[in-house]
Amino acid sequence: MKILLANAFVLYQDQLKQQDVLVCDGLVAKIAKTISPFEANTHIDCTSLSLLPGFFDIHTHGALGIDFNCADADQVNQVSSFFLKKGVTSYLPTILTDTTQVMCRQLERLSNPALLKENPSIKGIHLEGPFLNVAYKGAMPAHLLKDPDIGLLHELYAASRNTIKLLTIAPELPCALKVIEEATRLGIRVSLGHSCASYIETVSALRAGAVSTTHIMNAMKLLHMHDPAILTAVLEHDCYAEMICDGFHLHPPIVRLLLKTKGYERMIAVTDSISAAGCPDGLYTLGVNAVEVKNGDAKVVETSARAGSTLTMDKALKNLISYTNDEISHLSVLLSSNAATMLGMQDLLGSIEVGKKADLVGLDGEASVKLVMSEGLIRYRGVNHA
Repeated sequence: MKILLANAFVLYQDQLKQQDVLVCDGLVAKIAKTISPFEANTHIDCTSLSLLPGFFDIHTHGALGIDFNCADADQVNQVSSFFLKKGVTSYLPTILTDTTQVMCRQLERLSNPALLKENPSIKGIHLEGPFLNVAYKGAMPAHLLKDPDIGLLHELYAASRNTIKLLTIAPELPCALKVIEEATRLGIRVSLGHSCASYIETVSALRAGAVSTTHIMNAMKLLHMHDPAILTAVLEHDCYAEMICDGFHLHPPIVRLLLKTKGYERMIAVTDSISAAGCPDGLYTLGVNAVEVKNGDAKVVETSARAGSTLTMDKALKNLISYTNDEISHLSVLLSSNAATMLGMQDLLGSIEVGKKADLVGLDGEASVKLVMSEGLIRYRGVNHA
């Protein structure tokens, strides 16, 4: 199948240029000012659309009332379809700290070959815990948190059929550095979070192989002039950092400060969405927690701790435009290529280039999603749904 996307403003070589894009067998085959429609089986006029790399959400717990800690295959299909309408062509379903039995069950479900074939947008799994600090647990169930254990890491990795791509861990816990080294050896990217690590402990974790930070400034010790802590080490070093741009987790000037401090090439926009995403205010679940959403803000009923978000990636982009007054050509890396590069998937994902996967999102002048292509197939066209 050959599809021609014509007359779009394509984000190509870091600039939006009016180009045609020819897609063949799931890959970008040609990018040029003009491509003959006779080279394709299908011709789609993308006039007035900006064509960007598809969004890549590396931290999401679910949507549509569905929680990845208990979702079955049909429910995962529903969430993937919802995410596609929001421009997400790649994501890591994220398993929250739970009992070992539940985590293993869900890792097995989400790595089932049949499910992955049905959901090509799933590029692996993010395991958030259970090796996290109870003092910065956020929405994590304190009684289920554990000290780092290489044997348990292997058990969880085996349950995932080796598809865990990202592990969040608190580096100050006993044996954390050994687990970081072992996870890195297995090919898992390690992210630091839910942590009160000191500056030195954080630097040691980065040297051991950690490459990222989970929802920066949330569920972590903040800096002080006499105690630089984990946050200063993350800001100072070239590791990546997730940010939740929903207006609740980070104030807009803080987003601007993070971008100025870390640079656009090291920040990754995520949703940290929970089952309430795409749903009205009300009561929901996040793992073992009961969560109440009021005015779009999700909090654990028992503790009032913020419990992920109701954010979607298309809304994250609109928020970033509002917060920074910057162009989508500059902001795009925050939602696509940085995640792909951090995970080592940049050869096929994260930018529009010949030979890469045709995972693309077309936006109108209001930055609303109007066209989504995944694996070279049109997955969504039309008015963006809530």
